[in-house]
Amino acid sequence: MIAIGIMSGTSGDGADAAAIELDVPAKEVRVLATASAPFPKRVRDAVLALGEGGTADAREIARLHGLLGDEYAALAQGIATKLGRKPDVIALHGQTIAHLPEEKVTFQIGDAARVAMRTGVPTVDDLRSADVAAGGQGAPLVPFGDVVLFARLAPVAVLNIGGIANLTLIPSGGGDVVAFDTGPGNMVIDAVSAMAGATHDMDGHGAARGMVDRVALDELMRDPYFARRAPKSTGRERFGAAFAKRLHDLVAKHGHTHDDALATATMLTARSIGEAMRREARVTVSRLLIAGGGARNPTLMRMLADTIAPVRLEPTDAHGVPAAYREAIAFAILGAYRLRGEPNTLPSATGAARPVSGGALHLP
Repeated sequence: MIAIGIMSGTSGDGADAAAIELDVPAKEVRVLATASAPFPKRVRDAVLALGEGGTADAREIARLHGLLGDEYAALAQGIATKLGRKPDVIALHGQTIAHLPEEKVTFQIGDAARVAMRTGVPTVDDLRSADVAAGGQGAPLVPFGDVVLFARLAPVAVLNIGGIANLTLIPSGGGDVVAFDTGPGNMVIDAVSAMAGATHDMDGHGAARGMVDRVALDELMRDPYFARRAPKSTGRERFGAAFAKRLHDLVAKHGHTHDDALATATMLTARSIGEAMRREARVTVSRLLIAGGGARNPTLMRMLADTIAPVRLEPTDAHGVPAAYREAIAFAILGAYRLRGEPNTLPSATGAARPVSGGALHLP
């Protein structure tokens, strides 16, 4: 089966797509093509405003739903052309504008019907709602893909550092997978960078120049989310601009610089990941596979390596999964399973009562 997955995350800066060939019974995956596309500024600004808890009337949300559908359709058409053959299914994560797990609510937008009609390919979206209806948080979903991709390496941990960092712990012998959001990934770092007019801390240079404010870090690590046991998930509602401002203000109050705030934000990500791994020690691993944009930040990687030693870091690329596209690949896998009507969730990760075949199917 040929499947395309499209992912746009909490950064709101664009979408990533991956085309795979999947043998479902054998759980064998081959990556065929990848592509990325930035969002226009008006789309990105609208996405970030809503993700931060901003308000919009129904017409504005409807317009954004359509605009995102256009962006996804163009990206899907482009990667299908690169493939040179028609895929069997396209799966869209969509753009999260609200994720409220305590209230059993999650909401993604992006018109999948437009994608199906323009590509002529069955398209799956709304991948989280069925899990929520089954009593889960609707997240994390990517660990299902991790099991397909990496179970042969078990016991192993897989970490994605996007806006939020999420961890998958895969035991040997087919035991329950432990998976959850550890807390901020790049989100707080990027928000602190924005306070100085930058979109991100390029290659971690600012953090490398700075010094970690340990007093501020300890106070921020007292956020109750970090001590909560899995399953759990989070997003921009908790670790968005307001949290980043609190970090920056604390560091400034202690007489430190902007670079020190970047160093503190970067260490916050590394430390929260390390503590989460120790807290969820039901699965003991010797290596951590890294994916996501944070894998390209050398300062973060150095801090993380020091925090989790002696566990060693390895890029997912070393195992045939491009680090920048791991989530898009995972959603392609979810879409393929949904097209077959097979379960594509892990209750041990989401807290649902049972596995479900999540996703709404749009036929061209």
